[in-house]
Amino acid sequence: MLKKGINIGIVILLVAFTAACNGDEETAENNNGVRVMPVETVTIEIGEFEDYIRLTGTMEALEDATISSEASGRILSISDRGQRVNRGDIIARLDDRVIRAQYEAAKTGFELAEDTYNRLEALYADSIISTQDFRSARSQRDQAKAQLDQAEKQLLDSNVQAPFNGRVEERMVRIGELINPGQPVVRLVNTDRVRVLAGIPERYSGEIEEGSEAVINFRSAGGESRTSRITYAGNVIDPDTRTYTVEIELDNPGNRIKPDMVVELQVKRTTLDGVIIIPRTAVLRDEEGISVFRAREENGIKYAELVEVRTGLATGPLIQIIDGLEEGDEIVVSGMRTLSSGDELNIIQTETNLERAERLREAERPVVSF
Repeated sequence: MLKKGINIGIVILLVAFTAACNGDEETAENNNGVRVMPVETVTIEIGEFEDYIRLTGTMEALEDATISSEASGRILSISDRGQRVNRGDIIARLDDRVIRAQYEAAKTGFELAEDTYNRLEALYADSIISTQDFRSARSQRDQAKAQLDQAEKQLLDSNVQAPFNGRVEERMVRIGELINPGQPVVRLVNTDRVRVLAGIPERYSGEIEEGSEAVINFRSAGGESRTSRITYAGNVIDPDTRTYTVEIELDNPGNRIKPDMVVELQVKRTTLDGVIIIPRTAVLRDEEGISVFRAREENGIKYAELVEVRTGLATGPLIQIIDGLEEGDEIVVSGMRTLSSGDELNIIQTETNLERAERLREAERPVVSF
């Protein structure tokens, strides 16, 4: 029993000692009994503020088409999925024996009509035949030429050709299958160039337009980002979403960006010069208003002072201060949640607000070229 009591006593003493140590660390005081709080601060400098709006967009290929047949017939050959083709290459071949026979017949008929016309033309020049006979020969030649052109077009249509460079992504028919005009054969996609599609809320219609800067973040492609500009901005509002469409065209080396991929957009709304910007986390909000802790110096020692401020635009981790602060002020940006007015500040790190803002931007959207 004595040994058990001693063990319990030791545990109680250890708990009390640990609590006392933690309490001293959290409520360190100076010689005057004032709390000394570790904080990080920034010194205010006037700078530039870029306001962005955040959106979600989707990717699509500039050239993405379902290629259909313009003739009827049986499929003799067709490109495999994944095969790359160039513009004009044959994607699928149809059995063209009937069409070729019609073409040869039309060609023979045209050659005969043209030969007749040429012979009668010389006779007409010598006034040996009548004008009516000459015009009849010319009409027969023209009709034969039209039939030949039609047969030639049908012969060409028996081979389904690629209208652009691309990759066969899907086959809709198989070898030996009988198809009709207009029936889909393959889906051909060229992802060498892609575009982002997004909807801009109508309230920004006077601010975001063609040429506006945008940052595209490809979360599903390793978090890579790219800075570009809007290449198209629609003039029509979608009545269901109350947005207008914008597009951003991009090169896609290595085809790393896939159609229908979801991306995050930051579109620049405006740029303000000569303003004060600070981290959002430095701003305290309660029922009495909006405020920040400012460093007040007395006899070489800095103390916390709560000051009211008025905020403006905000984007990402930054916010604009319209009133309440001025250039040269030093404000607390870390450690203020447990801070009170009058506490002494133990500043463990300080920098300018512009330096802090740049670090926050870089941490939020790393830009990687690819």
